[in-house]
Amino acid sequence: MGLFSKVQMAQIQESAKKSKQLAEAPKKKSVNAKSVNAKVEAMSAKVLEHFKDSKAELITSVEQLHDYITKMCEVGIGAIDTETTGLDRIQDTIVGFSLYYPGGVEVYIPCKHRIPIFEEPYKDQLTYEQIGPELQRLVDAKCKLVFANADFDLAMTFKDFKVDLNPITFYDVILAWRVLKENEEDNSLKGLYTKYVMKGTIDRMKFSDFFTPELFPYCKPSIAKLYAAADAKYTYELFVWQLPFITKDNPKCQKNHLEAIADLIWGVEMPLIPIIQNMHRRGVYLEQSVATMLQAKYKKLLDDEQAGIRIELKKYMDNTKYATSVKCPFGDYSGFNPSSPPHVQWVVYDLLKLDSKGKGRSTDKEVLSMFPIPLVKQILHYRSLKTLIGTFVEKLPTLARTIPDGKIHCSFKSIGAATGRMSSADPKKAYWGRKIRLIQGRAAA
Repeated sequence: MGLFSKVQMAQIQESAKKSKQLAEAPKKKSVNAKSVNAKVEAMSAKVLEHFKDSKAELITSVEQLHDYITKMCEVGIGAIDTETTGLDRIQDTIVGFSLYYPGGVEVYIPCKHRIPIFEEPYKDQLTYEQIGPELQRLVDAKCKLVFANADFDLAMTFKDFKVDLNPITFYDVILAWRVLKENEEDNSLKGLYTKYVMKGTIDRMKFSDFFTPELFPYCKPSIAKLYAAADAKYTYELFVWQLPFITKDNPKCQKNHLEAIADLIWGVEMPLIPIIQNMHRRGVYLEQSVATMLQAKYKKLLDDEQAGIRIELKKYMDNTKYATSVKCPFGDYSGFNPSSPPHVQWVVYDLLKLDSKGKGRSTDKEVLSMFPIPLVKQILHYRSLKTLIGTFVEKLPTLARTIPDGKIHCSFKSIGAATGRMSSADPKKAYWGRKIRLIQGRAAA
């Protein structure tokens, strides 16, 4: 028996078709026509002044792109970076992109720059249909690609250029550095390149210092080139700078005791990039009838857990040993809500009179976990279960119903929160964190 019936499969295919149409025809973002010219001119003047010595080149024909790709394939490695209208992988689009290979000159390939007000494309730009086959040549030649935030660029090039660069994704400079060094002040490409490759000798000018996402598409390609073409070059040069620290037989890696971190980067993080990318592309289909069944099942389970907590709580409230003059916020045991901080505070700190060791009346998981009391453990278990049910049994099916193809398209952040991978709560990770911080001081050696 198949997983889905013919009727269900037909519904899934129809939803997928609508999703594809949505992806191929993103909504345009409106720009105030009255002020756009003045703003674009002001941006252009800043770019011209700051990048007046740029050697970057503009590619305006398929023949030029073909020749550049040929040279890149011959070298066997290079970098790519996209410029987009925003960060929405479905609605936003690629405006242009940059390429660079060692020994070559950085180039910018415009494809969706538009003349202000008239909304007409500037001349001498390539179409998505022209670009896709040329990038496919990189895949066919197995040319290694270096990225800065590969997960986003891979998603955008797959959607717009219809080319899958997963097979030749070699390295991500942002991802690698987040693993190498915790709590970096600025993890942007420009920030890392300025600080480490150029050692602070150039201005740390970012995209937002010159453009807004809404106005960048209205810049002339010749202006956009001055800023954007360098991104691929910066990406590759940052990769070259990082390489000694993640090469196990290199003295810099050995001196900083980074052999295990190198294994983590090459053996886990980089191979995960295409896996995470495919997870986003393919999505996860949720069968609504199963979701409805699970909601009924787990609601009963949650109700049973709450009933068990209330029965256990009654034992304490009926015991004169735990008498308290503090007014109970929920009347009697039957009104207790394990998800309510005031209710839990009264039970833990007024009824049970537990000591949080300087944490006040906190109901955080980390604090409540300190108390070896069965009732408190039941409360923690209930809260954890409620969170899981709320997210995976209730919210996800509801969200899936609002998405054209009925799927959840996940984005897995393998590098974690902004503070980085390392945590002093883990002694081994704290050790590596101390070792990694040595890089900044010894990098010049």
